[in-house]
Amino acid sequence: MAGESGHPHRLKGLLSITVLKAKGLKKADLIGNNDNYVVLSLEPLANTPEDKCIQTETYQKTQIHDGLNPIFNEKFIFPVAHRLEALYIQIWDSDNRKDDLVAQGTLSLIDDEQGGRLDTNLNKEWLHIVEIGLTDKKGRSGGSIEFVLHFIPETVADYMGKKFDATQAEIKKKLTQRIVGKVTDVASDKIRAYVGLNV
Repeated sequence: MAGESGHPHRLKGLLSITVLKAKGLKKADLIGNNDNYVVLSLEPLANTPEDKCIQTETYQKTQIHDGLNPIFNEKFIFPVAHRLEALYIQIWDSDNRKDDLVAQGTLSLIDDEQGGRLDTNLNKEWLHIVEIGLTDKKGRSGGSIEFVLHFIPETVADYMGKKFDATQAEIKKKLTQRIVGKVTDVASDKIRAYVGLNV
């Protein structure tokens, strides 16, 4: 909010989410394995495949096709403009005719159960591995999913950017010194040769 930071468009930081794997999912197809993909959102998600594409584009298919225990290893970056309350997760089975909702869950980012460790309002960097339980579309147990969440506050991102710029500037300075040094050495040799000095 504008009142919190004093600048309505300033980012609080970046939230990197790596979806590692899911396990214990339910079979969605009578024939063949699930072809799962994950949908992540910072806003509540609808339960229909038509709406999910409008609400978020952050989904990828599985890299390893073990339908009930898929490995994703997909990373997503969310810009954080204000304190985040929750992360909404859905796992869908991709089909030619209509995708099926396999499982869903919500991870509270400010819940006391997490001890405040996932709070994006903190002005410090944090990284945690989190596993949450999922439910199927009928509300029954539907397996679990594991993430790596990494929050980089704006101050740290800004510091890293300045550090990178400073490193680049130092490399440029050293390279320039070497080039100038070589040119100077060549010029000195020519002067010495001109006046007949032996080096």
